[in-house]
Amino acid sequence: MDKVIIKQRMQGNLMNIYREMLEQVRDLKVKKDDLPSISYDVETELLENPVILTRQQVIHVLKRYKQERLSLEDLFIWLHFVWFSDFFACKQEDADSIASVMDVLQELEEEGIMPDDVDYCLDALEKNEIAESLFGEE
Repeated sequence: MDKVIIKQRMQGNLMNIYREMLEQVRDLKVKKDDLPSISYDVETELLENPVILTRQQVIHVLKRYKQERLSLEDLFIWLHFVWFSDFFACKQEDADSIASVMDVLQELEEEGIMPDDVDYCLDALEKNEIAESLFGEE
């Protein structure tokens, strides 16, 4: 078999494995620190075809935090990785609601998070609505 074909198949397999691991991070089954390093080719492919993030998945993470099954620190580690890594993209119909909730959560990281704040974010996600800033215009 041609070496180029073998390399392409290996890259495809590596990309699929890494994609599955990113999905596990998204779903709180693996911590981001447990991810192996990634090759440039696999990273490029994943950036062109990111893992999808839905409202339901963000709801799951917030509920885990609310149930005290996820620490505040781990919540924000997850948020930073999923939101800023470019390996993830929102499902189109969920994008506005997710983006607004992520913005609110970032504000809360600096200001402090209360149970009512989590309920507010969950409500916005469940209704697929925009979560307004809790601190008004800055």
